[in-house]
Amino acid sequence: MLTSRALLLPSVPTMLIDEQRGDYTEMIEALTKAGESLAAEGPEVIVAVSSRWTSPGPFLADDAHEHKSVIDLPGFGVEPRYDCPGHPAVARAIVEVANKAGVRAANGRRGTDTGISIPLHFLVRAHDVPIVPLSLGEGTRDEHRAWGEAIRMALHAREERIAFVVGGALAFNQHAFNLRREVVEAIDLDEAVLAALRAGRWSALAELQPEWIEKAWPDAGLRHLEVLRGFLLGDLVGHVLEHERSPGIGTALVEFPLEVAPGA
Repeated sequence: MLTSRALLLPSVPTMLIDEQRGDYTEMIEALTKAGESLAAEGPEVIVAVSSRWTSPGPFLADDAHEHKSVIDLPGFGVEPRYDCPGHPAVARAIVEVANKAGVRAANGRRGTDTGISIPLHFLVRAHDVPIVPLSLGEGTRDEHRAWGEAIRMALHAREERIAFVVGGALAFNQHAFNLRREVVEAIDLDEAVLAALRAGRWSALAELQPEWIEKAWPDAGLRHLEVLRGFLLGDLVGHVLEHERSPGIGTALVEFPLEVAPGA
């Protein structure tokens, strides 16, 4: 059983720095509000795809009983911590359904890396909802969409009330960020991706200009968005709740209402 919306969550360590300084940005406020809306639905499990976890083999679902934090972006000077419970049964069910659908998947262990630990810090502050971290792979867009479809089938069949989220950035040129150097191509990439999501024209993600890709360094090649596209079972329109930019980096909070009906 799914909650009524899927979320694309922003993930950049500067959000934690802003909070530490007492600077509650529009993004932090929007993400906190989204957490309140999610809490009202009482999710028993959150399944979270991380743009920072790429498997060189099959797609992976972390089936640990407890997750420890992974510090995978040390250059920002903060150490995101989101230790939380897991849900082995849901993680194993996802893998089982994926394999039956012809998607190569397995259980593995990763913990909560920055792709999901940062947004979850604002979305579910109590650390009390079990989390199932999921990986990306190194394969094609089609393979990532098939992974997303398999996740949707698995979660729909469960009795628990489950929320699905995808954490990551859009443009993610960390070198430009460190130099405080704006990258025009990163701005262009962000605008093109958000326009595509607003219009439900997901095919545009495969049409981004090569110079944008070269200069903006899109997070995970935007493969996390392809998983989300597959999960939605169609090119649905997204509601962009907030967009935030810093030199070389862009993040967005986007909501996708789900019609959770029989057969969905």
